[in-house]
Amino acid sequence: MNRYPYIFLTIMSIVWGCNFVAAKTTLAEMGPLPAAFWRYLIAVAALGPFAAKELLLIIRERRQWRNLFILGFIGIFLYHWLFFAGLKLSEPGAASIVITSNPALTALLSALLLGEKLSWRRWLGFALAAFGALVVLSNGDVMRILTLDFGEGGFLLLGAVVLWSLYAVLGKRVMESISPLAATTAGFIVALPMFLVVSAIEGSLAPSLNVSLEAWLGVIYMGIGASGVAFLLFFKGVALLGAGRASIFIYLIPLFAFLSSWLILGESLTAAKLAGAAFVVSGVTLTSRAK
Repeated sequence: MNRYPYIFLTIMSIVWGCNFVAAKTTLAEMGPLPAAFWRYLIAVAALGPFAAKELLLIIRERRQWRNLFILGFIGIFLYHWLFFAGLKLSEPGAASIVITSNPALTALLSALLLGEKLSWRRWLGFALAAFGALVVLSNGDVMRILTLDFGEGGFLLLGAVVLWSLYAVLGKRVMESISPLAATTAGFIVALPMFLVVSAIEGSLAPSLNVSLEAWLGVIYMGIGASGVAFLLFFKGVALLGAGRASIFIYLIPLFAFLSSWLILGESLTAAKLAGAAFVVSGVTLTSRAK
């Protein structure tokens, strides 16, 4: 048995799990928009050499320009604006559980927007994942769930989940003719000027240059580690194992997010978080495997 794909994907899960802590550390000193700008500037430098040949072909043939712009706007610019803003107000471990519910909502949106069939098992999976996310956001308080009292950070994270799921659905057709690596890198490139302009307008870009070394190390980790190395490892794992088997490793991300957040930031692991994580993982697994 070739163990390398499993090693690659486990490292990917660790890198993406620890990314929540890196982002939280950076966001303590830097605004969401400049943090995203510096992250993706570094990410483009990291991924660009691997995607350059295909990107040049896309530019020359003028293929999918409009779609790539839309994907970059929704899945990179808007998503990370909400995600970073929500994470700034939330605990990394809890945020990782909410974000992990993405595949379940993606399946639902695929049914609504693309006409894909959604079996009762997938409906159940979506319901379980959604309930798990709400349990985490409410810390297990039934009244907070009933009154939708999730705080500003919770609503921002939920908005980020919707945007990423929409990005995944819209990206399905684009990636029929463009590799995921090229599409992802193109999305980063499209979003960069958006982050730059808006952060400059709000006045948060210049102050971001004067943060501590710790905050910059977080940015570098996000750019090279999470957006560079982890993406390449994931694409390699997909190539060797297939998308279905490779995607299972995404369920490990909340585990490593909690471990790193507990070790570095002292985040507590409550019964509500454990229960919510169990619902989310069960729901996503059911949604992903059901026919």
